[in-house]
Amino acid sequence: MTVSALTEPHWIKVKRSELRQNQRATLKRAKGRTVVLISASDEEEEKLVMDKEYFNEVLGKLRAAVETLSITMDARLFGQIMAAAKTLDADIRLGKLRSFEEAFGEG
Repeated sequence: MTVSALTEPHWIKVKRSELRQNQRATLKRAKGRTVVLISASDEEEEKLVMDKEYFNEVLGKLRAAVETLSITMDARLFGQIMAAAKTLDADIRLGKLRSFEEAFGEG
């Protein structure tokens, strides 16, 4: 799923009374990137219903972003990565790099 699809869900707002009356149909609407917002008189009591697969994709992207951020905030590690990146093209041409299977004997 694209990043914009993950960060821009389709929202359906439903009142609690409508959820009580049509629970099965309302819950079925939470499919893919469609998120059902169960509204309440108090905004703090609002709840979301979303597809588990969509939630897991969003959570996975969030974890990846946090990991990337932590790497870029580690000045020493990020410097090493950037230094290695400068030689990647030459290393590939010279055959200095190995595939995952060659390096770890898997595959």
